[in-house]
Amino acid sequence: MHHVTAARHCGLPTLLSLAIALAVAPPAALAAEATATQQQVLRFDIAAQSLDAALAAFSAVTRTQVLVPAELTRNQRSLGVSGSYAQTEALSRLLAGTGLAARFVDGDTVTLERPAGDQNDAVQLGATTVSGQSLGITTEGSGSYTTGQTAAATRLPLTLRETPQSVSVITRQQMDDQGLQNISDVLQQTPGIKVNQENSEGYTFYARGFEVQNFQVDGISSLSSDGGTLRDNYSIGNSLIYDRVEVLKGATGLVNGAGYPSAVINMVRKRPTSEFKGHAAIGAGSWDKYRSEVDISGPLTEGGAVRGRMVAGTEEHQSYIDHLKGEQNVFYGILEADLSDDTTVAVGYDLQKNYNDGSTTGSLPAFFADGREARFSRSSNAADKWAYRNQDTQRAFAEVEQTLANDWSIKAVVSTRQYKSRELISGINSQAINTDNSAVHGFLWGESSKFNVDSSEKSFDAQAKGPYQLFGRSHDLVLGYGYNRTDTVTRRYDGLTDELIDDVFNWDNNATKPARFDWWNRFNIDARQKIAYMATVLKPTDRLSLVLGARVTDYQWQIETLNALGSRGKFQSTVSGEVTPYVGATFVLDDHHSVYASYTDIFKPQAYSRGIDGKPIDPLTGESYEVGIKGEYFDSRLNASLALFELHQDNVADERSDGNGDSYNVPIQGVKTRGVELEMSGEPVERLQVQAGYVYQESHDADGKRESTDQPQHMLKLAGNYRLPGDWQRLTVGGNLQWQSSTYFVPGDWYSVVGDPKFEQKAYTLVGLVAGYDFSTQLKGTLNINNLFDKHYYSGLGNYDTVYWGAPRNLMATVKYSF
Repeated sequence: MHHVTAARHCGLPTLLSLAIALAVAPPAALAAEATATQQQVLRFDIAAQSLDAALAAFSAVTRTQVLVPAELTRNQRSLGVSGSYAQTEALSRLLAGTGLAARFVDGDTVTLERPAGDQNDAVQLGATTVSGQSLGITTEGSGSYTTGQTAAATRLPLTLRETPQSVSVITRQQMDDQGLQNISDVLQQTPGIKVNQENSEGYTFYARGFEVQNFQVDGISSLSSDGGTLRDNYSIGNSLIYDRVEVLKGATGLVNGAGYPSAVINMVRKRPTSEFKGHAAIGAGSWDKYRSEVDISGPLTEGGAVRGRMVAGTEEHQSYIDHLKGEQNVFYGILEADLSDDTTVAVGYDLQKNYNDGSTTGSLPAFFADGREARFSRSSNAADKWAYRNQDTQRAFAEVEQTLANDWSIKAVVSTRQYKSRELISGINSQAINTDNSAVHGFLWGESSKFNVDSSEKSFDAQAKGPYQLFGRSHDLVLGYGYNRTDTVTRRYDGLTDELIDDVFNWDNNATKPARFDWWNRFNIDARQKIAYMATVLKPTDRLSLVLGARVTDYQWQIETLNALGSRGKFQSTVSGEVTPYVGATFVLDDHHSVYASYTDIFKPQAYSRGIDGKPIDPLTGESYEVGIKGEYFDSRLNASLALFELHQDNVADERSDGNGDSYNVPIQGVKTRGVELEMSGEPVERLQVQAGYVYQESHDADGKRESTDQPQHMLKLAGNYRLPGDWQRLTVGGNLQWQSSTYFVPGDWYSVVGDPKFEQKAYTLVGLVAGYDFSTQLKGTLNINNLFDKHYYSGLGNYDTVYWGAPRNLMATVKYSF
């Protein structure tokens, strides 16, 4: 894999400055400055990667400039370095096996050259400059809240400035600083993303007014078994195993198959390092929350040709909600081997377990039958104490990457996913509460249900990418093919319990437990998808880049149903040869700013959304437009963007009740969404890391009626961390802020509510604080305080006319030892 993630061409002024400095500076002064720099001990966490990327990471840590001709690093790989070393030792380890030697010119500049014995390859300075402030694509060890590259939009590695769409990246450093322990925590701090809590373990994510249903792991898409929500629970997945989480906003024309035009979430796993490193951490927090984790990585053979990594963590917790408690376990292991200088293979496996008692399926009813709002205490639980939800997810993968001549490479990945859920649902029905006596029906009007879900997915992805010459200029191309198949079986068993809860505000969460559960029905779903894609970055001039591409999709979805009465059903939806074009352009205004524009079609099969006739409604179609300006500053350590976006959609599914307890969907035409998004990430001033974003969005149908009223039109998010200078440099202080405008929903036609009420949540702000202290170079303590001012707010709104209270003020203290 060849990524020149931080390369910059060294112009004549740079060379003149270097020559003048060498000519006029006293030799002793230069030697003293260089020696002091060489002896400075720093912490390095640079993974095995291309030599260009490794040098960029080294420069980012040391703030030095590395000068080297491009031909000396082409197709070279570095084994990386991890640990605390003097700069000279760290650089020596990075260069091991490359045949190159380093020479410190002064305290800020290093040159690389062939040793004296290779005079035929003598260095000619000025070919390439690796900037001292640049970042690579891997975020672990960078210390930054931004990234140097992403392939989220086109599958080609581009800087954020070069990418003609809005992309947010939550780095490993931000996850560690802010205490973002699962994916829902991560997305809570992601600009432009609204997190809605549906139940005690389930979250739904929204971007640009619509649900996010596109998930990737290491850039490989997961295919939902229902054409939408994946039968897995990524929202509570432990973030410990990930290097970063990338969110590409807007229609995902090239990188995903069937999916909503809101965003795609890509979770990128950690990779092995060439040097032995690791950490162990323990933590304790509010409501008896206890966590522990270990992460060990390093070479398994002399020379580091074979590398491995193992990550494990466990958590137990109670809750601010009565009777709710649970435990989580995560494990991840990966082996990576260089079979030759050009061939790398890897195999990996991860396991996530999430077991909970007192689990809710919906939440608390929002209305009395007369239309008044109901208000429960924050500790109220909508479930019986003996309800539960247990979820296991296992994923395995194998990949091979081959470097070819002329900077081309091919990569193939096969992966599997096994998901198992066992849940018992019982408790409050989400219907309106009786006005006279506060009674409400139990779940399913006197029944409890067990749901057993077993889902498996098989995926394959292969791609080739590299540069090519056309009209005397160099361009980039990627070609790929992907295949997914997901099979899901859901079995439901029902048992009799209490039909009524006499007083929903004063009950013991302990209805009569069913004596037995009888099988009621089964759903078998088979979903398959094939995609072929192509994208090229054309560079007709030094300033102008055109991104052109297309995706061809074949999609098939089928469901077979059977119930205890012998009733059978079968529905199928097939799409063949659907072409989704993508067009983007960026234009460089100056050294720091570029403008961009992009367009892609929207296409999403909606086989699981059936109309009143029982047949799937037509696919969601439309167009996505985006224009904006992006900036990168301080050698790309700070990124900023401003985007204007507009989505046009037809056949947007709107769920209705048929009056008999079942639902159907009506396709809404002419839905239009407009908005603006601003974002900044990285280091605006020395020692301060920031992630900040603001979004305004509004959606209307063809008649001007506002859609997605349960989503805020305005959202502001801010997270940061600052290391104090001088004698206080052991201390870091920071925090986070989330503000959103008011939202509301009106009750659906599932239940009878008098009048035309509206449940509204006013605008609110959440504030968190972070403090860390380095007891030594290896031992660090961190304190995170969430909801500092103990704001009462709803983290979930509108799920079957229910509401979910957000967490009160809480804290988490962690001690981490690195080695």
